[in-house]
Amino acid sequence: MSLTHRHFLRDKEARAILEEIQRTLPSIDSRLEETKIEVASLTPETQLILIEGKPAFLKTAKDLLPTLTNTNILDRMPTITVDAGAIPHICNGSDLMAPGITRISGDFPKEAIVTVAEQTYGKKIALVRTLIDSQTMTTTRRGKVATNLHYVGDKTWDAYKHLT
Repeated sequence: MSLTHRHFLRDKEARAILEEIQRTLPSIDSRLEETKIEVASLTPETQLILIEGKPAFLKTAKDLLPTLTNTNILDRMPTITVDAGAIPHICNGSDLMAPGITRISGDFPKEAIVTVAEQTYGKKIALVRTLIDSQTMTTTRRGKVATNLHYVGDKTWDAYKHLT
C-alpha cells in the first residue's frame, strides 16, 4: 500500500475536514484552522490526512481516526492499558479481550474510539471501538470488550510510518 494522489485541500474542503475532526474528537485544538491540510489516498476507501506534512488522521468510510504517530491527539484520548501477553495478538489484528487489560484511564461510553497502550512503556499500539462503557469494562473479566480498528504493523500504518 502506498500514498497516491497527495494534494493540498482548498479552504472550504479543509474547513469541512476540521469540523468533522472537532465533532468526532472534541478535545482537538482549534488552532488547526491555521494550518495547511493535505490528503493522500491509501486505498479507494481510506485517506490519510496530513497536517503540516505529518500524518494526523485516517479517514475511512466509517471512521475518522488519529494516526498512531499523532501523539498530541492520542495522549488526550481515553486509554486501555494491556499486559505484554496481549500485545502480539493486538498487533496481529485481534480484538481486545478483557483478560489482557491491566488499567483503564478516562471515562468513555459504549462505541467510543479509544487507544490501547502497552503496560511497560505506555506506547500506543492500537485504536479500538469499545463494545461496552468504561464502568462496565472495569468489572468485566471475560470475553471481547473492543473491536480493533487500527494497529501498529497493519497495512495502513506501514504506508504512513515513514512520513513522521
